[in-house]
Amino acid sequence: MIRVIKKFVLKDFLLEFKDIKSLVQLNQLHSGYLPWSGASIRPTALVFLLNDIIINDRKTIAECGTGLSTIYIASLFKQLEIKGNQIYSVDHDAAWIKIMERELKKNKLDEYVHLIHAPLCRSDITYKNNLEWYDTSLLDRNIPENNIDLLFVDGPPAKEKGQEWSRYPALPYFYDRLSHNFSVIVDDADRKEEALIINKWQQKFPITFAQCILKGNIFIGGNYSSYTI
Repeated sequence: MIRVIKKFVLKDFLLEFKDIKSLVQLNQLHSGYLPWSGASIRPTALVFLLNDIIINDRKTIAECGTGLSTIYIASLFKQLEIKGNQIYSVDHDAAWIKIMERELKKNKLDEYVHLIHAPLCRSDITYKNNLEWYDTSLLDRNIPENNIDLLFVDGPPAKEKGQEWSRYPALPYFYDRLSHNFSVIVDDADRKEEALIINKWQQKFPITFAQCILKGNIFIGGNYSSYTI
């Protein structure tokens, strides 16, 4: 029992240390205050995400759940003076979309981001048919039919009882829209339900995922023709 406790304490200590180092790197992209919370992507995971974009030349990014990742990816595109790259960022919360819209415009990042407000509704691609996901009719009108080379899944909310499988539809919806060279990154890899979702995805799609706690508590998958970080 003591050995198990020590293992978890060491893991948390290492990840906290990596988060501090990652924040120093992230400060080079965006030095203003941003609303970090317990639900936010970890700094270590965010650095991994940005590394993947640079090393594998990601151009078209889709993310489920608008937030800090949106700001930092757009900041990276701006710093690299990349034109034409685009983030399609989906969120169910209209008030949050307004806040993010304001932040993007204030930092002159809006040209890199297509914010999509898609309320949650009953969907036929959920794992259990009584669950809700983003309104796919709105996604169909706003997201390209192909060439998405990075999918980041950090929404919709999944912490409350009854929401455990809420992120399952992400890959069934986006799979046919992925480029020939892609990565899929899923946040909250330490949650049991996320692991179950990944297991179901691997049964249905030819993608292998790795649980990478020390890379920021994420699952990482792809077609593996890309450079691994």
